[in-house]
Amino acid sequence: MRRPNALTLWCLGLLLIAAAGCSGSPSPRPPVKITYSDIVPAGPVPAAATAPPDGSLPALGAAPISPREAMEKALAWAMEGLIAYERSDYEAAHKSLNDARILLLEADLPAFLKEQGLSALRPGLPENCKRYDLEAILRDLERTDLKDPAARAERAFIDREVRRILWQFGDTSPEAKDLDLLIAETHEYIDFFRGRYREFFERAFLRRHKYWPTIQDVFTAQKLPPDLGYIAFIESGFNPRATSRADAFGVWQFIADTGRRYGLTNADDFRDVRKSTIAAADYLHDLISIFGSRSFLLAAAAYNAGEGRIIGCLRQIDDPLQKRTFWEIRGCLALETQEYVPKLMAAAVIGADPKRFGFDLPTDEEMAQRYDVVLVPRVTSLAHLAELSGTGITDLRLANTELDASAMFTPGANYPLYVPVGTRDRIAAALAAEPEYKPAIAVMDPVEEIRPATRTYVVRRGDTLAAVAQKQGVDMKTLASWNGLRKPYTLTVGQRLEVPGGRGASAAATRIVYTVQTGNSLDDVAVLFGVTGSDIKGWNRLKSSKLKAGQKLTIHPLTHLELRTCKVRQGDSLARIASRIGVTIEHLMTANGLRSELLRAGQRLVAYVPA
Repeated sequence: MRRPNALTLWCLGLLLIAAAGCSGSPSPRPPVKITYSDIVPAGPVPAAATAPPDGSLPALGAAPISPREAMEKALAWAMEGLIAYERSDYEAAHKSLNDARILLLEADLPAFLKEQGLSALRPGLPENCKRYDLEAILRDLERTDLKDPAARAERAFIDREVRRILWQFGDTSPEAKDLDLLIAETHEYIDFFRGRYREFFERAFLRRHKYWPTIQDVFTAQKLPPDLGYIAFIESGFNPRATSRADAFGVWQFIADTGRRYGLTNADDFRDVRKSTIAAADYLHDLISIFGSRSFLLAAAAYNAGEGRIIGCLRQIDDPLQKRTFWEIRGCLALETQEYVPKLMAAAVIGADPKRFGFDLPTDEEMAQRYDVVLVPRVTSLAHLAELSGTGITDLRLANTELDASAMFTPGANYPLYVPVGTRDRIAAALAAEPEYKPAIAVMDPVEEIRPATRTYVVRRGDTLAAVAQKQGVDMKTLASWNGLRKPYTLTVGQRLEVPGGRGASAAATRIVYTVQTGNSLDDVAVLFGVTGSDIKGWNRLKSSKLKAGQKLTIHPLTHLELRTCKVRQGDSLARIASRIGVTIEHLMTANGLRSELLRAGQRLVAYVPA
């Protein structure tokens, strides 16, 4: 995803609409006590999807929110909160401001925006609303009164569930203030999940039916608390295709280095639910061994922040008698990590009884009546699976919501696929009888580690990493990462640096001169050849990420590629050609500068495929 910038430009349209709500200059009013309302869903609860009479599969959800949409929505909700605050509707103000805060944490945004919280939205507010401290107002509006019987009953249920999960995690006696805070924050996340974030939550929980049995099998065998499996919900929404801004992959969102430490050696491993779950369990066990046998909350926090950050915070505790717990170091952690535990609790509490919180989600038994789940043992063409299941490829993608509208293959080995009821055994038998085949799509996958040609540079007196990178035509961060260097980048005379794909690299590497097509972005070209945008800029000494149609770029792909030309036949579709060549639809559209999937007979298409 692209980094968001120029917040005021993004949100200008919203501000023009919302600014009217802050006209005049009313002074802030003191908050009053607010009571919880009855449990009422924020909108109509979608009816459970049922299989159409023709046997095709119903859709289970929509696409995830983008960073830009997240910023726009958060700003709009913050404006709603201020307008409600000015008209003394304090409960609506609390809900809107809190939802804006949580959305900033949930979205795949840069860390500095998450750390600033609601203050990140301040530049986008109209001038006469900037005097308000959004975060201070939110703190003032904390709910303190629970007069309503339904609200008290809900709070009691959340209290019991949080205590049950803490007992399961071995944290049986947190301080009263810590427990009260955790319960309140868990309640806030539950409100968020059943309110404005309902669509994402329901989509993730419908996927949960496929992956939960595997997660529970592995965690039970490893003697890990079952509710710790909701980390997969927080990390990816139970989506094996999920990819983060930090290049983390799969259901458990492993980055490449950590994944390799736990046996995930290629792209298929990262998206193999069973293999990646075993890796996650091993990682959690290692974290628990570092922090102690009853420290699952610290382990969960370390899963988000890294064990180094948690160890650093623990070292700041000077008093030898003070407990080494999550609660003692929480203030030392980034905001995202502080809220990782209440988010985990909220998912587990709702999972214990979704209907209590207004989710009309099908049970495991109802899902079994709607779908069969077949385990696809290796990466397989969706067109082939659709043919075996007797349904259309579009219906297959809609039923398996982690597959996007252009996906041509299953995302990894041992992939659980929703298929029409009654077809599982037949499909499983057909797949078992087929010879193993792996489509040639590895070049497209950013997890694969196929190193380009390199040369060695010997550090001289006066050299800096930036100067060496510029001299060799590579990005400084790429050069640092390649050689395991961390800030501050200190070099010593005589030190040998491995320079990836820089000027002077071995001529044996594939070298492609690519002509930029209409509509190509730097990211498009990088994905096309399985390299990074920084690599392309370094190889071509580009000062900007902007490309022009017709521009020539020198590319050093991470594996040997050949240019393949295909002539469009009568009745051909882009999906059929992509499947025939072994690439994706996006690959063909980028390489050929296509703006739509419409083709004409006789048209020639090119693709770059492994030699």
